[in-house]
Amino acid sequence: MLTGIFQNKAMMGMFLRIALPVALQNLLSFAVGLMDTIMVGALGEVELSAVSVANQPFFLYLMCIFGLASGASVLISQYWGKNDREAISKVFGIAIKISMIAGAITMVVVLFFPEQVMRAYTNEEAVIPYGVSYLRIVGFSYIFYAFTGSYTNCIRNVERVKIAVVTFSISFFVNVFFNYMFIFGRFGAPQMGVAGAAVGTVIARIVEFCIVLFYALKLETRVRLKLAYILRNDKVLLKDFGHYAVPVVINEMMWAFGTSAHTAILGRISVTALAAVGVVTNISQIMTVLIYGAASATLVITGKYIGAKDYAEARKGAPQLVALNICIAVVSAGALLLLRPAFISLFSLTDAMTAATKAVINSTLIVAAFIILFQSVNMSCIVGVFRGGGDTVFAMWLDVIGVWGIAVPLGIVSGIVLLAPIPLVFFLLRSDEVVKAVVCFLRLKSGKWLRNVTRDGEGRLLE
Repeated sequence: MLTGIFQNKAMMGMFLRIALPVALQNLLSFAVGLMDTIMVGALGEVELSAVSVANQPFFLYLMCIFGLASGASVLISQYWGKNDREAISKVFGIAIKISMIAGAITMVVVLFFPEQVMRAYTNEEAVIPYGVSYLRIVGFSYIFYAFTGSYTNCIRNVERVKIAVVTFSISFFVNVFFNYMFIFGRFGAPQMGVAGAAVGTVIARIVEFCIVLFYALKLETRVRLKLAYILRNDKVLLKDFGHYAVPVVINEMMWAFGTSAHTAILGRISVTALAAVGVVTNISQIMTVLIYGAASATLVITGKYIGAKDYAEARKGAPQLVALNICIAVVSAGALLLLRPAFISLFSLTDAMTAATKAVINSTLIVAAFIILFQSVNMSCIVGVFRGGGDTVFAMWLDVIGVWGIAVPLGIVSGIVLLAPIPLVFFLLRSDEVVKAVVCFLRLKSGKWLRNVTRDGEGRLLE
């Protein structure tokens, strides 16, 4: 399979043009989280735990945006293969409108009910006040990210990826600079601690919004951003969006709530559990950026072949792309194991983090490296092949059953009832990845994932 994809220069070229910039975009996004973790971690484990918990609403919202954009990608990638740019512009309008509404709702919740949000995840009284101070500021950033996140995720499906890289490169440095200024009180700014990290995030989100809006209105030529398509949606495409995108949104949100439940479980174990897994999650995200990029490329390539009615190439290319994703995962997991001491040393710059917490981080990172191998299969199949092929309902049920039927129950029993070691609890919270990988291989082999979801000039489905 790998020989086949390397011989297919057109497919390999498209894969690299999409996967590498998307990986760099994700690297920059996750690096912001890692820098926040390092800077806030210098204040202490309680502050680090507070920010980890307080970021759960944004994580849920982020998955909502990703779900909406991924659902839109099902349509956009296939219409891109069909070269129907008007339909693509209309789908953009639908995705951005719904994202903005979701952003406004999330912003209102965290600004008006910050303490209730914190108590939903942890009963550690020392953690809650820090989280509340963070949420009361960072909540303003959500509405700006609504536009930025949905637009940059959608535009990659027409093979435009540089704007995201440029935007998040600038955002990274803006965020780090203002975090340093307001967390530690540098350059004449007040020393705000945890709240300072929130100020840095808000400023960075505003900068991102301005850059992307300027690009969308003045520079982008393939997909025109039209206010009319945001305010008034095409009824036929809105129906298709609901049919194919809603399962993806449900998929991502149920997965996100499951992952958020992980935090709630860990929050009832100890501050050490929250801090350690928060660090491991940030490091794992950094080391899996190529997997995310590869899955995005797999979606676009699969959808483009199907939209162009090149079904034979889609069927042949899908397992080749999955195999390539697995190879990338092997390299990523190996790099994580090799760089483990270097990552842990980042948190040895101060005495704020205890030796016990660092030992837990070390063991949990080994588990995370193992999980990456299965995660790559699921990402390349669920996010890549199945969504690109319009098979969104199956992907939804697979993720929902995996998270809520396997991972969360095992996490509750092991973490809260049996008080198992934190690395074991972490493994069981991610054990659904192993089961889903087996099912993904079977579905991939069956070929039932391939569906044309575009319409002809008279509005008839080409499926």
